[in-house]
Amino acid sequence: MNSFSRYLPFVAAMALVVVASNILVQFPMQGEIGGLSLADILTWGAFTYPFSFLVTDLANRRYGPTVARRIVFVGFMTAVICSILVPPFLFRHGLIEFETAADRLVR
Repeated sequence: MNSFSRYLPFVAAMALVVVASNILVQFPMQGEIGGLSLADILTWGAFTYPFSFLVTDLANRRYGPTVARRIVFVGFMTAVICSILVPPFLFRHGLIEFETAADRLVR
């Protein structure tokens, strides 16, 4: 078994968490707490992204910091690619109101 296939489950888990978080961050949490609109401060991505820390910690404990850094790098590159590709895709399919983040900031 080569070195990459040993930690492939951690790479796949990190990529899955990052992709899910990048999609779910587009959708605000609906509701209010004491007059404070949750949609203004919280998205569904806030619930999935912490799992990336779990994946990193487990990889570090199992394979050491060098492999954990590689897995974090894969997650980072996945996040960059998703940040570029996901919003226009969701906009074209009618799932979000604005195509770019700058448009959403001026609501």
